[in-house]
Amino acid sequence: MPAPTSPDLKAQGNALFSAKNYKEAEKKYTGAIEAGDEVADPKGLAILYANRAACRLSLKRYVDTERDSTKATVLDPTYAKAFARLATAQDAQGKYDKSKESWQHALDVLPQTDLKPAEQVQKSQYEVGLSNATAALIKAQTTVVDRTDPHTGPVVIQGGQGRMPWYIAATIVPRLRMEVANNLNLLASSAWVIHHAYEEFARGLKEMKDLKPLGNLMQGTLGAIDSLSNGLMRDLRVFHITDHGFVSRYNKQIIFEAQARRAWTEGGPELVIREALARQRKEGWSSTRPAVALTVRAWIMRATFESGLRRNHHVAAELYKNALDVLHKLKEHWILESRENRGTVFEQSFIFGVKHLYIDALMHTYDRSNPSTELLEDLLRESDLLIREVDQELEHPSQNEVDPGFVSSFYLYPRGQAYTMKGFYYAQMAKREGNDSSIFFHKAAREYLKATESFPIDDENHPYFLNVALELMSQAHTFPIREILDVMKRIRLSIPKAKEIWQRSALSSEGLWTMLERVASDEQELRNQVAEGKVNMDSTAGCEPI
Repeated sequence: MPAPTSPDLKAQGNALFSAKNYKEAEKKYTGAIEAGDEVADPKGLAILYANRAACRLSLKRYVDTERDSTKATVLDPTYAKAFARLATAQDAQGKYDKSKESWQHALDVLPQTDLKPAEQVQKSQYEVGLSNATAALIKAQTTVVDRTDPHTGPVVIQGGQGRMPWYIAATIVPRLRMEVANNLNLLASSAWVIHHAYEEFARGLKEMKDLKPLGNLMQGTLGAIDSLSNGLMRDLRVFHITDHGFVSRYNKQIIFEAQARRAWTEGGPELVIREALARQRKEGWSSTRPAVALTVRAWIMRATFESGLRRNHHVAAELYKNALDVLHKLKEHWILESRENRGTVFEQSFIFGVKHLYIDALMHTYDRSNPSTELLEDLLRESDLLIREVDQELEHPSQNEVDPGFVSSFYLYPRGQAYTMKGFYYAQMAKREGNDSSIFFHKAAREYLKATESFPIDDENHPYFLNVALELMSQAHTFPIREILDVMKRIRLSIPKAKEIWQRSALSSEGLWTMLERVASDEQELRNQVAEGKVNMDSTAGCEPI
């Protein structure tokens, strides 16, 4: 039986697209592209790329959409729909300077006179797109971003650096080392975590400053992206900017390293997977390993910028997922290869670090712009999977020697974050019409309480998530006063320990310590009510007593 031709596959793809089966349609268009002839029929191939771009756009895979649309415009520079899809993908990624140009190109290649009705509709749509992109670009250029978001934004330091958590941690670590030597401490301190995160991040900042022009070339240190990404994955709270030249230096560094490593700077996971496998077969590990690692780390860094600097959480989620797709697929292909051959990015600890960031971006996507049930279910599924995987790994710990804080950064904190995502899921379900809110608030509180077990008592997240649990317990109306008081006590006891390190953090700027100290006051009031016989320790509590 003869293989299906490119037109046959295109027709099948069109039918599947009309039925909104975008994943299967994408496969058919891919087959049609592979069976097509770029030289003999460039415009026909442009249509196939644009059609596949439409599938990927519907699947919200904006990086892949941008690549396919760009290819279509190269094959056919007069293809207005391809420019429009390119602009739409760029808009979704917050690339308004580029989308503005693409919308203008889409308008420019339309006939200037005697437009057909369909072309008139296109023109109107493209004009709206251009207007929106222009407005968004102006807003982006003039808006001062609130960089105090406690979980995603970088801290902007303008003096008083010695009071930042990583500097405080550096003064505590020597004491911790003595306690460890005397078996007085089980390494359970957030000081280890933020200290090592800062060491990595600061090394990356220093290495970026080594980049200098050398004639028409650039001379610098390779590995800055490794250091920066390691620091952020250890603890995202270390992300800080001390001067306005950071972004410019980073952009130059990533170009320098990408050229040196021959990393993939365009395209999505499918392209990287296919070409990485081919490169490894042809050139071996010395070429492939650093290229794959830098590509993945560059996506992680860009995702961090998108989420923290631009608040494009949906773009960050896509980039983290792209990184995970590459890591999972290539690890399957190279499952029998040694750690030395594949590289650090394929270690399970590294993958947990990426998943930690991914679920956080998913949550922020839901919370800020896309309250969809599908996204919420994705968040629950990914969080459950991460918890199971971490627990399995901890049952059989690696024999590799690691520094203090490593297990917290790449195992315990990701697991704790996953429990908070489950808590977030149940809290959102409690707000859905028709649901028994008390049941879901009860479940949400339990998940947040589980989360606190993964954070040391001196991490600000420990009392912070205890307080979130406390608020949910109050809304559930199912918890006895005894449990309420126990959580309040845990908050009170953790405040001085956590405040020693985290007194000046992004969370603290949001009023964390004032809020927690109010809980301590409420605890005393509630204990007085118990002593006076006004409430019973076994009675359930609602919002009023608290």
